[in-house]
Amino acid sequence: MKIKYRITIIFTLIVSSILFLLCFSVYYFFDLKRESEFKKRLKNRTRFTINLLKKVEGINKDLLGKIDASTYTLESKSIIVYDQNDKEEYSYTEEGAMRIEANKTILEKAKKNGDYYFIKDDHEAVAVAYTDNQNTFVVVTAAYDKDGFQKLSMLALILSLSWVTGVLITFLSGLLFSMRLVLPIRNIINEVKKISSQNLSRRIDTYKSKDELGELASTFNELLTRLQESFDIQGRFIANASHELSTPLASISSQLEIALQNERSTDEYKTLIYSVYEDVRTLTQLTRSLLEIAKASGTTDGIELSLVRVDELLMKIPAELKKSDARYNAELHFDSFPDDEDRLLVFGNADLLYSAIKNIVINACKYSEDHQANVSLHFLEASVQIRVADNGPGIKKEELELVFQPFYRSKDNITTQGFGLGLSLASTIIKLHKGTIKPVAGKGTVFVIEFPIARFFHVL
Repeated sequence: MKIKYRITIIFTLIVSSILFLLCFSVYYFFDLKRESEFKKRLKNRTRFTINLLKKVEGINKDLLGKIDASTYTLESKSIIVYDQNDKEEYSYTEEGAMRIEANKTILEKAKKNGDYYFIKDDHEAVAVAYTDNQNTFVVVTAAYDKDGFQKLSMLALILSLSWVTGVLITFLSGLLFSMRLVLPIRNIINEVKKISSQNLSRRIDTYKSKDELGELASTFNELLTRLQESFDIQGRFIANASHELSTPLASISSQLEIALQNERSTDEYKTLIYSVYEDVRTLTQLTRSLLEIAKASGTTDGIELSLVRVDELLMKIPAELKKSDARYNAELHFDSFPDDEDRLLVFGNADLLYSAIKNIVINACKYSEDHQANVSLHFLEASVQIRVADNGPGIKKEELELVFQPFYRSKDNITTQGFGLGLSLASTIIKLHKGTIKPVAGKGTVFVIEFPIARFFHVL
């Protein structure tokens, strides 16, 4: 069911229920008022009869009957007077009316309470006890409230029509209201349907509204921006990866093809094999880097996480640098170690964290004039900070946001060996561990890395 119909139905049910309770309350209290007034009329008629019968001298039952017959204050009235022995002393029943008698139980209740109200066959009756010269007698007066019930029926009809009319008006107004309410949502849906991978630059009009719908449109626009950036990065990554992979493959293919065209000497074959070997090494390194990026992408789900001491990771780096290039050197500078050992621990995958930090240090050594990187460790209140500085030419301000893109290489360093994947891989791993990395431009480059300590990892 569409949301506009759901809103309309719920709105109609709520308002209809309120209208029904209102109409029922009016009907109920009007009926109570009618009943109360009719009781008074019955009691007044009872007093009138007893005053004539007991207090007016010279009156007899025949004369009282003529008086009752000539008065029309009550419709279909019936009057019975019972003496102290519960015997009928006087009675009058209007022609065509029902005679309402009182049984012993009713008479006892009237004598005990002074009066007793009861209903019999749509006729309302009241039994009133009177005491005269220590003799208690009961007068039972009954009648049909024709005028009151007619008014009650008319009120019920008016209230029913009013309720039905109110429900119809509520339904129509609710439908118009819901259609107007969901119109911006419909516009958002139509705009989103027009967006595909070919036109991710399109955005949803927020109508400058500050309500939830405007926030929804803004959220969609932010999502589209992130998707567009992801698609752009993916497109560049695929293009660059294809180019980088095709270059050594084409070189290997062409060298082997040339070698097969003619017979070669042993030295020529050795030279060819060594050249092909270098291309295969390059291809292997590139493939390994691409696989590491794929492994580090996404979330920590499926990755083995544990407590890792940052200082132990850093102390392994100098020896590893010598294995990759004998010229590379890293100097470690640590702040005074905190008394609380927990401030040295981060939560993550030791191999991935080590790979990320090592890539940044290798990058610093590669572009530093003396092939040296300065690595310092600082302890903050809720995080640990690693600063990697080099003595190279630095990064231009306009390139600060580009250096973490896969295969990106500065035009000034295009001749330096590499694929442009180290920083991208490091950034991906650091973000995966809820850390941050920021390059600082200037003479020489400083990369500032922060990881939350283990106790705060799950809070972020």
